[in-house]
Amino acid sequence: MLRAMTLAVCFVAAALPVGAAQKNKGANRFGGMDRNGDGVITRQEWNGSDQSFKVHDWNGDGVLSGPEVQPGGRRPKTARQDGPAFDSAYRDYEFDDWTSQGFDGLDHNRDGRLTGDEWHFNREGFRRADHNGDGVVTRAEFLGDEAWDDDVEDRVGFMDLNHDGRVTRQEWHGTKAAFDRLDGNSDGVLSGTEVNGIEPPPDLFTSVDVNRDGQVTRDEWHWSRASFDQRDRNRDARLSREEFAAGAQTQTQSRAYQAGFERGRSEGLQAGREDRERNQGWDLEGQRELETADSGYTQAIGSHAEYQAGYRDGFRPAYREGFGK
Repeated sequence: MLRAMTLAVCFVAAALPVGAAQKNKGANRFGGMDRNGDGVITRQEWNGSDQSFKVHDWNGDGVLSGPEVQPGGRRPKTARQDGPAFDSAYRDYEFDDWTSQGFDGLDHNRDGRLTGDEWHFNREGFRRADHNGDGVVTRAEFLGDEAWDDDVEDRVGFMDLNHDGRVTRQEWHGTKAAFDRLDGNSDGVLSGTEVNGIEPPPDLFTSVDVNRDGQVTRDEWHWSRASFDQRDRNRDARLSREEFAAGAQTQTQSRAYQAGFERGRSEGLQAGREDRERNQGWDLEGQRELETADSGYTQAIGSHAEYQAGYRDGFRPAYREGFGK
């Protein structure tokens, strides 16, 4: 009897922690990084860059926990009253509202799915959310689920720890199924072409002009009211193509900005030509030059920040021009 009771106590004591541990592991989308099994991912445990960690640290407390590590998790909608600034007409903007409201804001024709023409942001997010690769994103794909974790908020460039321009399975943070869908040649790594596609994105003005009337209204605008008003020179609550493009030119034309713009334009043209000639495919957002944006900079030129702004404004349109499409 004593032996039986002892065995029973040992069984209960052993079984409960194991069951709890298994449950915690299953409920943590990054459980493989949780080395001490406490359900929390610290920066030291995180297998990724600082940018990648910040993407997942929604509340900015320096650890990943709670909803941040739940399978299929999406960042909750922020309480901001206005949208983010529109920094460039060349798809530099990261989409961050992966909620039902975010979907409705993009689904202009209310058909329950998003096409490439309705997507006005970096193409990586669209391609990763398109789980079956059919060129449209349904509401279910957009919202995500536990079975198919596309980790769409993170950028592949942030996962590329060794900066070799590719992401391996070890560097990937989503599920195997999501990785395999993107890995078109099944070589076990993701290239920029596989993530972003081969062709350049469509003209952004045309993409935002949903009703194709040659003007962008506030209802069609997805960024901050201030960004819209800055471009609306004649105050008619509509943006012509000229006003839409001119917004990027409102930077103070300092010596540093101009120097950066000229250097960025030169290197953007070269990068676009090289990607086209090598059949690399369109990879504007994958250009490392845009990360630092200070190639050729010296302190004698002036403000580092203004040089970077000029470099990026020069590089992006020049890349498209060099790519030739």
